[in-house]
Amino acid sequence: MTKNSASQTSWPRRLLARFYHLRGATHRHWGNANTDRVEHERAVDDFSRAVELDPNYAEAYFSRGVLYWRELRNAYRAIRDMTRVLELAPHWAEALFNRAMAYQIRGDHEQAIADLEQYLVEGHNPYWRDSAEHQLSLLRELVAERKARRACASS
Repeated sequence: MTKNSASQTSWPRRLLARFYHLRGATHRHWGNANTDRVEHERAVDDFSRAVELDPNYAEAYFSRGVLYWRELRNAYRAIRDMTRVLELAPHWAEALFNRAMAYQIRGDHEQAIADLEQYLVEGHNPYWRDSAEHQLSLLRELVAERKARRACASS
């Protein structure tokens, strides 16, 4: 195995990855402060560079995934990144919550419910737990309503 393989990234590459992650966070901040999509795209570029340099850098995947679903409304890519976070750090409960939000945007309510239920088992932050419980309640109502409408339509 080479020194720069995914399982054994060299310390200079890890350090450079952290630099790109920090720069990406700065671009995201300016994008949010000024509602500037170009800054958000620069943030994606920097987060992407960070994971190229260190493929095991879960925080960079997490930051990019949140940016994808919250600011750029790209649920598919957000789900992909949050899934990678969970592969690298299986107990990172916030990745479950954020992936659930991306599933919800995509309209995959059953997957969103599953992730929110799992978040409530693993997550400890009271604010996000309250939010997850609220989202879960709304999604369950929506799914039940849709099933009832389908049952009525097929009768």
